[in-house]
This record gives sequence, C-alpha cells and structure tokens, in this order.
Amino acid sequence: MNPLLEARGLWKMLGGKWVLRGISLALSRGEVVFITGSNGTGKTTLLRILAGLVRPSRGSVAYLCSGGKRCIGYSGHSPMLYDVMTVRENILYYATLYGVDPASVEKNPAWSSLGLGGVAGRRVSELSYGWRKRADIMRAILHNPEIVLLDEPFTGLDPHASESLGGVIRWLASHGSGVILTSPRPDREYLDLADRVYRLVDGALKLAG
Repeated sequence: MNPLLEARGLWKMLGGKWVLRGISLALSRGEVVFITGSNGTGKTTLLRILAGLVRPSRGSVAYLCSGGKRCIGYSGHSPMLYDVMTVRENILYYATLYGVDPASVEKNPAWSSLGLGGVAGRRVSELSYGWRKRADIMRAILHNPEIVLLDEPFTGLDPHASESLGGVIRWLASHGSGVILTSPRPDREYLDLADRVYRLVDGALKLAG
C-alpha cells in the first residue's frame, strides 16, 4: 500500500541530548498507528516533527498525500483555539482558513459525535480541558485531512466522550485517512483502534507485539 507519509532517519537533539535516534516510519491510507512510551521519551517531539511544526536535527519527512502539508490535521497538548472566542467562532474561523464551507461544519458527523452542539456558544476559556480537547480535535479534522496526528487525544475525556472519539477515529480511517495516536499509557482506547503499536524507548521506535 502506498504511504501517505514517510519519515526517514529522524534524529532530534534537545537540551544537548538526543531524544530521537534514527526513527523511520511510514503511514498508509486507512491505517491507525499508536505510539506509546514513558513521559519525556520524545513522543510529542516526534509528532510535531511529523506535523511539520518542528525540524529534525537529521533525517526527513515526505508527505505523499495530495495536498502536501495542507493535508495534515494535528492536535497537540495545548489546544490551538482562541480563548476569547466561542467554540463555534473558533471552528468557523478555521473553516475559513482551510477553505471549508462554514455551512457544512455542523453537518460534519464529527461535530455531533464529539457533542459540540451543547457548548458551541460558550467561550473556550469557560470550558474544561476535556471539552477544549474535543473542540481542538474538531478543528484539526474539519477539513477532512488525509493525515491525522493526535497527541494523547483521550486525555481528560469521560468514558462516553472517549467512546464517541473512538468512533470518529474509526470513521476517519474507514474514509481513507491515516491516523497516528500517542499516549504514555497503552490504554484500551488506543489498543482497540490500532493496526500497529510502537513503543518509543531511548529515542528508538520499537514495534510492540
């Protein structure tokens, strides 16, 4: 299967220490990859490199999807939302940036699955971390990206919200997106979704059984 993304020989030095050592990884259409490892092992750094937000010290990332880096959807630890704006205002603003018809946003299956209708009119600053996380994931996927990169997406979610998000991730994969998830804990939410599981140890990516 032709990959959407290929990382080749990624090395990254932070604070005088190599946190990533020669990582190579390919992501194919319709595939869900889960990367786990202890806190501080470089999972977030790796995901930010794959998202094009951080440059590796060595190595390269090739984007083989139709829109280059524009075909990526990324959600990290800190939601990329404006606190003074409502959830709806944030999502419609990003829809404009992505060239998405604003009228289609609330018709997107992810909008209802993530339960955002109930908080659409509230300012982001008023929301719990779990709700901000849900809104940020919506921001990341509203343009139907071929590559979806989610850093600890289930953190702060209750069981019902986690089940709903799992459904969204399955929907994305079934419609051809390649998805990479990270978390320090190999919880069932991740393992049930993953086609491949890796562990990041001493800066190296090891395929888990």
